[in-house]
Amino acid sequence: MAFFLFILVNAALFVRPAEIIPALLGWEIYFYVIVACLLAAGSDVLRYLTGQSLDTQPITLCVFGLLFAVVVTPAVSGDVEEMWRTGFLFAKVIVYYLLFVSLVTTPERLRVLLVCILMFASTITVLAILRYHDVIELKTIEVLDDTMQGQYGTTIKIKRLQGTGIFQDPNELCVLLSAMLPLALSFVFTSRSFLLRALCVAMVPLFGYAVFLTGSRGGFLAFVSGLAALSWLRFGWRKTMLIGLVGAPAILILFAGRQTELSTRSGTAQSRVELWREWLTTWKENPVFGKGMSVPKHDELKKRRSDEELKHLAHNSYLQSFADMGLVGGILFCGGFFLALWSLQRTGPPLSVLTDPELTSLQPYVSASLAAYCVGMLSLSICYVVPTFMMLALAVSFTRMAQRAAVIAPPPLRWDGALMGRLAGAGFSVLAAIYVFVRFVA
Repeated sequence: MAFFLFILVNAALFVRPAEIIPALLGWEIYFYVIVACLLAAGSDVLRYLTGQSLDTQPITLCVFGLLFAVVVTPAVSGDVEEMWRTGFLFAKVIVYYLLFVSLVTTPERLRVLLVCILMFASTITVLAILRYHDVIELKTIEVLDDTMQGQYGTTIKIKRLQGTGIFQDPNELCVLLSAMLPLALSFVFTSRSFLLRALCVAMVPLFGYAVFLTGSRGGFLAFVSGLAALSWLRFGWRKTMLIGLVGAPAILILFAGRQTELSTRSGTAQSRVELWREWLTTWKENPVFGKGMSVPKHDELKKRRSDEELKHLAHNSYLQSFADMGLVGGILFCGGFFLALWSLQRTGPPLSVLTDPELTSLQPYVSASLAAYCVGMLSLSICYVVPTFMMLALAVSFTRMAQRAAVIAPPPLRWDGALMGRLAGAGFSVLAAIYVFVRFVA
């Protein structure tokens, strides 16, 4: 029952029925369903938290540490109201994360959940594309009118695809679809069900076309990075280079336009570099505790469109985490994704040999999906949204299953002094790379 409710939680998260069906407008369906799921899964969550020592669950400790980092800044300044507001917002994200890692405990459940998530993502993508081409009319799904510079300094008007709810932004929708594509490909190449394979075959061009319609440069980089990571993990770097010689020109031709203009010295790319420079300064002003969680209040949220409310953010989740939550929060955020990628890498050959062929075949696709999302976060401030922690939870659940199914495997990661040093090194490396890029490259 709890797992079925968790499927409904993801349906409400992705499809947002209250924003598609006018009769449901105003109903907080996601909130009601996730509360019901938490009540039903209480014993599962408790078993996850107490079934093994927390020092063997470093990613979960990073997530809990982020809650502390979120509330400590307003607590230091004595703003109790803001401490409660931001703490409650982030606690809801942690609830989703805990439900995921507590309920998705078998390969069968993982397969069912991934199929459902892909179907939900396909549903909102189809609706967005139909709205983009004026086939349907939905007030909650709008097409973003944007401009780009043409030849000889001319300005060209373009339309950009966007979804609804948490995906009501072309860039966020594009990053999500870039992460979904490797998961869809996993069923194309590994599923024994003809119907499921055919369904996922249809998803691949659907997601690719939607990525093109978003016109997102950062999302396009995530899209390419996910495919490159998948090729490297499946075929090795030599074959990947050969594939790239043919595939790269083809992709550049297919996606020619706004997305392939990747210069950092013009357009939105230049403006984002300027934002990175400003937010580096913001972090320097509050290096220890940060400035506080950058999430607008609900009354402010209702007055703004998603692209307008986000334009003042860093447009870099890693930098945003340092600026908002200080050193500890930034290190925990960057470190959590470092651990997720590292953990997945340790479950694959030659380090691990798994008895479950399904997990063995799925490992490169999950890793590529997470890699695409991590690249997408370089150009988006999505530190506090549920999909970000869904990707972390996916890595945790997969790693735990792989450890149980391993005949040969490295020892599990433990929270100790050495690991904390690696987390700090990962966090400072990301921060230093951003600084060098802004200071010397862009």
